[in-house]
Amino acid sequence: MGGKTTEVRLPDLGDIEFAVVVAWLCLPGSLLKEGDDLVEVETEKTTFVVPAPSSGVLTEVRAPEGASVRIGEILGIVEVN
Repeated sequence: MGGKTTEVRLPDLGDIEFAVVVAWLCLPGSLLKEGDDLVEVETEKTTFVVPAPSSGVLTEVRAPEGASVRIGEILGIVEVN
């Protein structure tokens, strides 16, 4: 480890301020490709899947399942390949 990292952030989902992490679809250590389904979040209106921002390895989950996160907040960290 120790390479370049990318932060997985909760994207702007419209007129909401926060979402709740429903489930991580990958575990730390998982090999990812850019665009892979990574984490499912829920707002008052819908459920949304946040994709992996880059190819690499999920090294850290910062927002566990059940956590309430604001737009732009870091959900996890991917070490880029």
